[in-house]
Amino acid sequence: MFYHYRIFCRHNILSKRPFSATAQYSGTIPPDFHFIPDFFSVSEQRTLLSAALLRLDAAGSRRFQRRRKILLNALVSNCEGPPAEWFLPDDCYEFLEGHYDGVIHKFREMHLTSWPTNEILGLLPVLNRLHSLIPSHNIQTHLLHLASDGEILPHVDNVSASGRWILGVSLGSERILRLESCTHPDEGAEILLPSGSVYIQSDNVRFKYKHSILKSSASLSGIGQRISIMIRVSSFVIQFS
Repeated sequence: MFYHYRIFCRHNILSKRPFSATAQYSGTIPPDFHFIPDFFSVSEQRTLLSAALLRLDAAGSRRFQRRRKILLNALVSNCEGPPAEWFLPDDCYEFLEGHYDGVIHKFREMHLTSWPTNEILGLLPVLNRLHSLIPSHNIQTHLLHLASDGEILPHVDNVSASGRWILGVSLGSERILRLESCTHPDEGAEILLPSGSVYIQSDNVRFKYKHSILKSSASLSGIGQRISIMIRVSSFVIQFS
């Protein structure tokens, strides 16, 4: 059985394609949740991950920067293993214990003002592919790096601080995204987010469903680090999901 999703393209053109054979989900997917489980190739994922880590690591302390510099360059550029192995050990990163609102645990984050297109070879065409999915040109971008035991607890975004859509790119370890209806507790879904996948939450699913990233799941053999690239409308106050 195939579940068909819709994905926004520029000029609000809608297209349909089925989940790939490797995509996994359970429950009822809300109609305003649009998902591409295999949008980025492995090489494109490495390029995006290199750029994201470069920006995140530059914002950290010099002690951690020195610890990571040589190892991280070798790991990302030469790693032939699965995406979950594209990171250094957790203790090489300055993960925070908790977010100001208590929703996110064991994480690093930043508001991205620019991508290092002059420093990461091949980054620009990958970003162009990503931006082809975005409904608006006026955007803001966040990076969120979860530790192996990091999680995002169930929450609904602040309506006054968030636009009608948000796009997420998953890189690294697979995690489960859980959607829970605020008005009908029995309605919702759990969607496996493989590395290289892209989703868009829009309209009702943004504000009538709680969303969370699970810390662990019986359906996953192991949990590792992941980075998510979150893009939303820039005319709103920054509010991270």
